[in-house]
Amino acid sequence: MTKLNISMPQQLLEQIDSEAELLGITRSGLIQEASVRYIARSQTDREAEARRLRATAAAKRMKRIGADIGIGSSDTASLVAEARAAESSRHDR
Repeated sequence: MTKLNISMPQQLLEQIDSEAELLGITRSGLIQEASVRYIARSQTDREAEARRLRATAAAKRMKRIGADIGIGSSDTASLVAEARAAESSRHDR
């Protein structure tokens, strides 16, 4: 395992030590666990944002296509709901 030196405010180090003691783990163990959780959450947040952006772009494309073929936005919402239901029923089989 690699060792490293880091700098941090004394108050933060004291909080880390207190939490590690409460959990019955070492300072290094707490920092490792916190790092793993932070990285996992960051990745999850980035993936969620990417999905949101793709969904927004898809909705804009659908509205443009709907407008081009004369379907109103309320009709577009119905079409999306129908498509989702059809997709769900295919996965349930």
